[in-house]
Amino acid sequence: METRFKPKFWKDIQKVKNDKEVVIALSKIFLQVENSKDINEINNIKKLIHYQSRFRIKLYFDKKRDYRIGLYIQGKTVWFARFLTRRKIYDENW
Repeated sequence: METRFKPKFWKDIQKVKNDKEVVIALSKIFLQVENSKDINEINNIKKLIHYQSRFRIKLYFDKKRDYRIGLYIQGKTVWFARFLTRRKIYDENW
């Protein structure tokens, strides 16, 4: 699948760029999404209720580092929209 990134996604990642474990996990997710042929091949992905093309990928390390990646999927293109904590991702209108 083709991957694209929203500017806010990069701003969100800048907040955790010093956490090596998170950076490594993100790079693995990027590779997995690029190498997948459809949504079913992506681990920890879930469609958000009440939205047609919004999804999330769960990243859990411990209680303080519980993140979600907010995605849009349009055809064969995956848009990485937001990278926020579990509490904030569902409150934000991205």
